[in-house]
Amino acid sequence: MQNLYNQYDSEAIQILDDFLPDKIFDGHMHISLFPFCEKERFGIKEYKKDINPIFGQRYIRGMALAAPTEELKNSVGYSNTLNFFLEELDLHKDFLGSILVKPNQSYDEILSSLKHERIKALKCYHSYAARDNTTNADIHEYLSKDALEVADKLSLAVIIHLVKEKSLSDPMNMQEIKLIAKKYPNAKFVLAHSARAFAAWTAIDSVSELVPYENIFFDFSAICESPSVIGILNKIGVSRCMWGSDYNVSMLLGKAISFGDGFYWLCEKDITSIQERANIHPRHIIIENLMAIREASKLSDLSQNDIEDLFYNNACKILE
Repeated sequence: MQNLYNQYDSEAIQILDDFLPDKIFDGHMHISLFPFCEKERFGIKEYKKDINPIFGQRYIRGMALAAPTEELKNSVGYSNTLNFFLEELDLHKDFLGSILVKPNQSYDEILSSLKHERIKALKCYHSYAARDNTTNADIHEYLSKDALEVADKLSLAVIIHLVKEKSLSDPMNMQEIKLIAKKYPNAKFVLAHSARAFAAWTAIDSVSELVPYENIFFDFSAICESPSVIGILNKIGVSRCMWGSDYNVSMLLGKAISFGDGFYWLCEKDITSIQERANIHPRHIIIENLMAIREASKLSDLSQNDIEDLFYNNACKILE
């Protein structure tokens, strides 16, 4: 990925410079031993290089997550990825890591994978559920009881990418989230991508139900519009929210938009068509995300302390 950022990214970066605090904790970034999302093997070194034009000399930490590649379905790919994570954490002392948990793993298997003191989270993916169409999977199909028991025993974070069209507004998703939060009070459940609220209404209409569950948190990774962020901030409060980049997916041009009764990812092929009719200059997803967070922060009247919490302090408390 050479020459990542264009002129219009750079203009936004100048605007963001006065908004972003001096310390950044990226609560949702990926590294991978295998090719993923138009990038070959990439680790924390590559991550730092790719985001440096945005953050400059700011102090950067992060929570490294595995990318959901096909190779992780087999034992060799899983083992190699775990070793890769251990090496990366040894090289980058300020970063935390997670392990991928698959629904068929036992309690002992999961426990034996926690081989580094800075592995502080479990990451589950719907793509490993035992069904054909995993985008309609219930949470229990990709997040097992064994994984939940490990997280509860060790007070680990569990980072969940919800699926189904209605996401947080799906009755079964909501029922299961409440159930596991109550049953496993020592675990910390992070609902990624504003509870996958790329269609903003899915969070706005439902997030108030989670106010009493103080071990449920939200990351704002890859969200490119402000309404869902505003809704979560206003209902849940800043202290249970954190920023994440969704690197390396966020290095692509485009953005997610609420559209009709769902959402749509504008990508390069859409941009080409749009530019034939409108004088619009695309930016990268990470820039769209940061500009949306800036907008949400202003509209929610966040203080400087709130912004510092959102971008650094909260992630330290939630993930460490």
